[in-house]
Amino acid sequence: MSFFKRLFGFFSDDKKATAAPSPRPVAPAAVAQAPQGAALIFIGWGEMVDGQSKISGYLLRPRSLVANRPIEASALRQALEREQVARFAEQRLVIIPLTVAQWQAVDFRSLIQRRSCFLIDDLGQLDAPARDALVASIRAAGARLAVDLRNDADLNLAGQADVLLFDFQTASLATLEKTVKTLRQRKPGLLMAADNVHTWTEHRLCLSLGFDFCLGSFAATRDEEAAAGPISESRLVVIEMLNQLRSDVDLADLATTAMRDPAVVVKLLDMANSPLYGLPRKVANLEEAIMLLGRDAVYRWLAIALLHVDANSGRDQTLMVFALCRAAFLKQVAGDADKQKADEMFLVGLLSILESLLGLPMSQILEKMRLPETVADALLRGEGPYARPLQLALALERCRLDQAIVLATSIRISPTELLDYYREAMTWATSEVGND
Repeated sequence: MSFFKRLFGFFSDDKKATAAPSPRPVAPAAVAQAPQGAALIFIGWGEMVDGQSKISGYLLRPRSLVANRPIEASALRQALEREQVARFAEQRLVIIPLTVAQWQAVDFRSLIQRRSCFLIDDLGQLDAPARDALVASIRAAGARLAVDLRNDADLNLAGQADVLLFDFQTASLATLEKTVKTLRQRKPGLLMAADNVHTWTEHRLCLSLGFDFCLGSFAATRDEEAAAGPISESRLVVIEMLNQLRSDVDLADLATTAMRDPAVVVKLLDMANSPLYGLPRKVANLEEAIMLLGRDAVYRWLAIALLHVDANSGRDQTLMVFALCRAAFLKQVAGDADKQKADEMFLVGLLSILESLLGLPMSQILEKMRLPETVADALLRGEGPYARPLQLALALERCRLDQAIVLATSIRISPTELLDYYREAMTWATSEVGND
C-alpha cells in the first residue's frame, strides 16, 4: 500500500466522526486500569540519525511526571509495553536505559526483538564478576548491550558493548577521533553514536570522525550549509491548488492546475481509487476524483504532498517524521468538538517543518500561501490560539518534560492525555514514513 493510502487511513473515518481515529487506540478502561506509575511515565524518543540522514534508531528517555520520584521497574516495563517498543525494535535499533536494580527486579524479555538494546546506566559500578554475569544475562535474553561513555565512563567497558554513546560537546575532537579509531580497530562491528549534536554540520563532522549515528536537536532544524534553491514546480503546483481550494474555485480550474504536474494527477487518482474511500467504480477523470474525494480530503492530501513531493533524501524522510508527529499530536489536542480547529491545528504541525525542509525563511514560504490567519500567526510569529499547542509539541519532541507539563496545564490537558496523545502521534508518524 502506498504512503498516501496509508496516510489517509488516519482520516478515513472523517465522514462518520470529526475526530481522526488513532492507529493504536487506548481504550478508556485500559487507561483507568493502568498502574499509576506506568500511566505517569513519559517515554521520550531520541532520534538516532545515520550517515544517510535517516532515522535508524532511537535512544529512549524515560521520565517520571512526578518530580523526584524514582521509576519502579514494573511501572517502567508496562510503560514501555504501552509504547510498543518491541514493535519498533523489529526494524530499528532501540536503546532502552535501565539501572542494574531495574534489570534484576523485572523480566524485560517482552520488550526484546532483534534490534533491542539495553543501556545499563550504572554498569560501571559493579565489580567485574557481577558485571560479567549481568551482561551474560542480557545476551541470554536475546538483547544487545549499550554502554554510555558520555560521562567519562571506563573505556574498558567498551569491549563488552554492541553500541557506545559519546557526548560530542564534552571531549575534544582529537580525543574523539583517536578513541573512535582505536575502538573501531579493536571491534569492527561496534556501533558508535554521538549525542548532543546541535547542527547538521556537526552531524557531518561526526560521520567523518567515524560515528555511525548522531543524536541531538539538529534533526528537525534547517541545514545551514544546504543551498536554498527556488521552490520546485511540483511544490508550486501544490501551493496554487491549496490557495485555489481556500478560494472555492471551480473544480475544473483546480483540475487544470493539477494537470501541470502529472505526478499530482496520478496521486490524486490513486487516492480516489483507494479502498479507503469505497467508491463503487474506478475513477479516471481528475475533476470527478476531486468531487468524489471532497475538498477537505484533497486539501489535507495537498498539505502533506507539499512536504512529500521532491522529498527523496534521508533528511527529507527524517523531517517528514517530525512534521507528521507534530500534526497528529496537535489534531488530538484540538479534540473532536471543532473540526475546523482540528484541521487547522493539523496544518500548523505539518507546515511547521517547512523552513527546515525547504531551506527558506518561513515568511518567504508563506507569502505564496493563503492560510487561515490563526495558522499563519502560529507559524510566523508564535502567536494566537495555536501557538501554545505547537510549543507543547516541540517541548515533548525535545524531551523537555517540565516545560511540557506547564504548557499542557495552561491549555487544560491532563498528564495522562498528554502522554497518550504523544505516544499515538509518534507511533503513527514513524510507522507511516518508516514503512514507505
